[in-house]
Amino acid sequence: MNGTRTSRSRAAVLAGALAAALGITGCTSGGSTGAAGPPSPSGPVSTSAPAPTATSTATSTAGATATPTGATAAAPPPAAPAPSPTCFDTTMVGDTTVAGYLSRLPGAARIIDPGIFMGLDGLHLDTTGDQRPCGPVTVRITRFTVRLSHTGSGTVTRPSYSYSPLDTTEVTVGPANGLAPGSAPPATSHCSGVLSVVQLGEPVKDTDLPQRLDLVTPSPAPTVPYHQKVKVTGERQVAAGLALPADAATC
Repeated sequence: MNGTRTSRSRAAVLAGALAAALGITGCTSGGSTGAAGPPSPSGPVSTSAPAPTATSTATSTAGATATPTGATAAAPPPAAPAPSPTCFDTTMVGDTTVAGYLSRLPGAARIIDPGIFMGLDGLHLDTTGDQRPCGPVTVRITRFTVRLSHTGSGTVTRPSYSYSPLDTTEVTVGPANGLAPGSAPPATSHCSGVLSVVQLGEPVKDTDLPQRLDLVTPSPAPTVPYHQKVKVTGERQVAAGLALPADAATC
């Protein structure tokens, strides 16, 4: 009897111990299963782009349609530049060439008239629009006093003259027609005129001066100083003029 009770008692203890072991194992397994559930809010965020919505698709389609229209719009043609008149660029050539160009300028009224010339009031530019210089041109005016007299006797006389240096000045002429400021010769006096030689480059030498002055007396006889053009032949000479007193014919 006692042996049977002892066996049952041991069996009950063993069964209790086994049940306790199984309970512990079940809790451990349950915790592991819970860890495999849905991720917590602090987990990694997906970097996949969201599917396009209907609004973004419509906007993209509208932009794609507008772009070709703007790209193919024709730009207005540029305005044609206004035609500029032809002229002579005196800055690109030397003094000799410029002097030759100025001395051959045609007059605005008649081609046989000079386009640049001396007058009693100074140096004038008066040429056609397409012949004038592109910019202002600086020229030198060298002046000489001309002392007038007559040689011979009775009614057979001829004028004679002698030069003496007076002064030299530089003036600017062009590109527009008109009178060069500061180019007027000084006043004449009794039996004394003024020769003005317009030139470029080196100063005028005595050998550059006209070797013969053909004095022309106006008719009727003048009562005030007058002016006559003088032909020049020097390499860099442009024009020349002679301011004469009213009594030049009787000196």
